[in-house]
Amino acid sequence: MNIAICEDDKADAAKIYAILERYMGQHGYTGELSVFTCGEELLASFSIGVYDIIFMDIYMGGMNGIDAAKKIRDIDPTCALIFITSSRDHSLESYSVRGNAYVIKPILEDDMQSALFTCREVFLRNARYIEIRVDRADIKIPLIKLYFIEIYKNTAHFHTVAGEYKTRMTLDEVEQQIGGKPFYRCHQSYLINTNHVIKLDGDDAVMQNGVRVPIRKNGRDEMRRDLAALMNARMFEV
Repeated sequence: MNIAICEDDKADAAKIYAILERYMGQHGYTGELSVFTCGEELLASFSIGVYDIIFMDIYMGGMNGIDAAKKIRDIDPTCALIFITSSRDHSLESYSVRGNAYVIKPILEDDMQSALFTCREVFLRNARYIEIRVDRADIKIPLIKLYFIEIYKNTAHFHTVAGEYKTRMTLDEVEQQIGGKPFYRCHQSYLINTNHVIKLDGDDAVMQNGVRVPIRKNGRDEMRRDLAALMNARMFEV
C-alpha cells in the first residue's frame, strides 16, 4: 500500500501523514507514505501503479491540483484521488478526473475517515493475508476478514467473514506470521482481531459474528484495559 501526499502546507502535510500512519498501523497495512510539496514534484516521480491513493491539495504554487490530477489520469486511470482544499469551487472539475472524495480544510479526523472509507476497495486489494494449507490446497485469508483464530485439538480454526478454515498449526506459528496490531492474544488458545470486537462483556470479547471469545484469567484486568485501548484507537472499518 503506497500513498502519496501532495501538499505545500507543511503543517497540513504533517497532519495528513500522522493520520494515515496511525490508520495503517492500527489496521495492519504495510507500505510507504511519500510527501510532495507541488504537483510538478509528484509528477516527476510518477508512473502507473506506483501509488494506490493520492491526497492532492488543489491550491498550490505552480501547477494546481486539478491540472496535476489530469496528468496523473493520463498515466494511471485506477489510482484513488482524494482532494484537499479550502473550497469546493473545483468540485465539477474533480469529477472529470474521477476524484474519490474531498477533505475540506481545516483537516479533521472525521473527514479523513470518511474520505478513506471511499477507498475501501483499494485497502481490500492491498490487505495483508495469511496463506494456509487446507485439504491439500493453499488458501489465502485476508487478515482484514479474519475474526479470530482458535486452537482446538492441535488444529488452528480460522474464523473468517467467509467461513471457517482448519489447518495444523500452533498459535505460536500463527502469531509469528500475523502477530501485532490489530491482533491480540487474549487467551492461550485464542488470537483475536480487535477490529472485529463489538464489546467486552464480563470475561469475554464479543465478536462481530456473535461468538464470545474468552479472556484468560491471569492478568485479566490488565488485558481488558489493553483491549479497550485498542478498540478505542481504531479509526473505522473498511
